Amino acid sequence: MGYAVGIDIGGTFTDLVMYGDTNRLLITGKVLTTPENPALGALEGLRRLMERAGIGGREIEVVVHGTTLVANAIVERKGATTGLLTTNGFRDIIETRREKRYDLYDLSAQFPEPLVPRSRRLGVPERIAADGAILQPLDSQAAGAAVDTLLARGVESVAICLLHAYRNPTHEQALRDLLAARAAHLTVSLSSEVDPELREYERFSTTVCNAYTQPVMARYLRELQEGLWAAGVRAPLHIMLSSGGITTPAVAARFPVRILESGPVGGVLAAAHVGRSAGSSSLLSFDMGGTTAKLSFIEGSTPTLLTEFEVDRAYRFKKGSGLVVRVPVVDIVEIGAGGGSIAQVGGMGLLKVGPESAGSRPGPACYGFGGVLPTVTDADLLLGYINPERFLGGRMPLNRAAAHQAIETRLGKPLGMEAIEAAWGIHRVVNENMVNAARIYMAEKGRDPKRYDLIAFGGAGPIHAAWLARKLGIARVTVPPRAGVASALGFLVTPLSFDFVRTYVTGIAGVDWSHLNQLYATMEAEARGMLGAAGIAERDITLRRYAEMRYVGQGREIFVPLPAGPYGPAAQPALTQAFDAAYAGIYTQTNPGQAIEAINWRLLASGPTPRRALISPLLPADAARKPGAARPVDYRKVYLGEGMGGEGVGFCECAVYDRATLPAGARISGPALVEEEDTVTLLGPETKAEIDAFSNIVITIHTHAR
Repeated sequence: MGYAVGIDIGGTFTDLVMYGDTNRLLITGKVLTTPENPALGALEGLRRLMERAGIGGREIEVVVHGTTLVANAIVERKGATTGLLTTNGFRDIIETRREKRYDLYDLSAQFPEPLVPRSRRLGVPERIAADGAILQPLDSQAAGAAVDTLLARGVESVAICLLHAYRNPTHEQALRDLLAARAAHLTVSLSSEVDPELREYERFSTTVCNAYTQPVMARYLRELQEGLWAAGVRAPLHIMLSSGGITTPAVAARFPVRILESGPVGGVLAAAHVGRSAGSSSLLSFDMGGTTAKLSFIEGSTPTLLTEFEVDRAYRFKKGSGLVVRVPVVDIVEIGAGGGSIAQVGGMGLLKVGPESAGSRPGPACYGFGGVLPTVTDADLLLGYINPERFLGGRMPLNRAAAHQAIETRLGKPLGMEAIEAAWGIHRVVNENMVNAARIYMAEKGRDPKRYDLIAFGGAGPIHAAWLARKLGIARVTVPPRAGVASALGFLVTPLSFDFVRTYVTGIAGVDWSHLNQLYATMEAEARGMLGAAGIAERDITLRRYAEMRYVGQGREIFVPLPAGPYGPAAQPALTQAFDAAYAGIYTQTNPGQAIEAINWRLLASGPTPRRALISPLLPADAARKPGAARPVDYRKVYLGEGMGGEGVGFCECAVYDRATLPAGARISGPALVEEEDTVTLLGPETKAEIDAFSNIVITIHTHAR
């Protein structure tokens, strides 16, 4: 029982958490992300944590890691030179897409360029029917010629996507064998393994994304593993999945599309954990970091899952403008609003904030790394919300004069404002951007914000959370301990898991129960093999079944939890009831008598929840401190503007509290600031907070939006 480490690499900062199972020691840290090689920043941050803990690498028992590397490789087009082998006549599927316009009124609507250009997309003679029957055998001679052509064109990775291969993968497997015989160094992705589901565009797009990022991810994981070994760390390395589980490096290297959203998911898991400990089951998770803000609904202490999402959107917030990736992913909406979001005067002479970010280098002007563009962090510093001497626990002092100059030069003078007025404009605009995005997200999901508590975290989240809650009509905000590194904390409270899927289109009234049971038996065997290889004993494996179902005639399915198997005719009412419950939860009513069909059948396999799921970040060791009053450690002038509550506008003397000294039961009245090593919580006027038994700051908002 040694130490567990969580590492979350974000666009601006890399967050780290180290927790000791035996001594309940918790150490957190932030270092600037090194975009040229993210592993360098992660390893440097780990070295610092080990020094602070006074331990060696052999005392670490597990490292859990989340990264945006896969998404960045796709967005920045820094993946491998990739080829595509497909059925003759279908090489343009990834370009024709769904043949839909995401904006009917935009005559110049753009789509992201395909990851594989047409010159490296080749067809081979073969054909499999929708039921899996072979209509045309694979032409091995023509397939060999296509492979030789791709090799001559310098491919490093190949996606093999044949028509209806999800029903019969034999031709895809034969092509893989042919590639292995001629070029064993290539990485190969089969659509029948990456995404064995119907709908050609989605399956092709997902497999191409996987092939495009496989070599990049394999190299990165190898470098990270070698760096850990060099630091003396012999513990297993686990990788966060977009679905909220963790997996091994071998599986992550084989299926990199499964970790596209691995970083943001950790925060949602931490928020769910906070909600469970505090007795709240309906939550809105709010994570605002250096580059983006993320929102996610949590019902019944469980994050909502989607079965597909988009990456590299031509228009960041327009659904349908990106590359579709069909893998299980926690439902998260991202907003281009973070501490590093750049503020500028837009084309119409109005203040605009984001979505562009200053990143870690050069970063905001106040970082002192050469940045000259004003950002949200610069504005929050000028307004007094951030203490320049205590940023990151004092390890990275901020330059207030540089922030003032950037805001005054780039915004104040062009807009005819004082620097402070322009800084307040930045703060207010970024807040309104997040409020508007949250309202759209809630409307799309049919959710009433007044039913939810807000869980706020991320380096910038607690500064902006009370404003967001007030505008949305949310009455309570919870800021957990170590909120600035919550995503990395979330990594430490999730089990090893993986999910599997098979397509079998059938009406519920006409299920071939023998065939369905065989599908699940096959998936369960794969699951036990994969988790067993990761060291999970069979007795500790939990299997959960799901299906994607719909009324006959509908165009899209919903995600339905299923009862345990095996299944037979007696299971038909239970499957119908499961669908009705899921459908009513989304649309509030059902259609009795309408035929139901299932499209895909899924299995989620997971290992045991880690012991550290009950650890001190949410049940802190210092919670035993005697109850008492909150005592300020300082006072500072802070700008209070319209929309924060109260009537005053301007600088006000504000009490500053050190979170580490606040005992359970302590009460604070706003305006006030609560500072900790990696974030600051801002309480406006007419706002009260109390420290609960788990050391959470629980903020009560007294004025609600109408």
